[in-house]
Amino acid sequence: MEKTKLGISVGLLGALVFVSGYTSLTVLALVGGYVLLKEENSTLKKYVVYAAALLIAFLAASMCISAIETVFDFLNFNSWMTSVDGLSTVYRVIMALFETLTDILYIAEILVFGFLALMALVGKEIKIAFLDKLVEKHM
Repeated sequence: MEKTKLGISVGLLGALVFVSGYTSLTVLALVGGYVLLKEENSTLKKYVVYAAALLIAFLAASMCISAIETVFDFLNFNSWMTSVDGLSTVYRVIMALFETLTDILYIAEILVFGFLALMALVGKEIKIAFLDKLVEKHM
């Protein structure tokens, strides 16, 4: 099994890249920065781009849900200020829907990053069509 400059296997460092991507943008920047600057393995560099693209996608989806939720909060505040009856039930249903969407997004994020980390750890080749195009474009 191929080793990195740190003395650990490529698969283990690849899994660390995906776990750091799930953890936070700062941790991914540190781990990914090391991989991009010091490691010569192209698979590891590809994993960094995969993790960054996925993290940005999940962050963007979360931001969109939060922005729409904020609009509904504002509308509910307006209805409370003008004393429109009957909107509180609709508001509660809509907020429950957004909470459910947020929970589904978080579960999907855990599953995607976890699955990719396991795939990297066992050394399976990871091929995701739209991410492969992104990797080719940016590497």
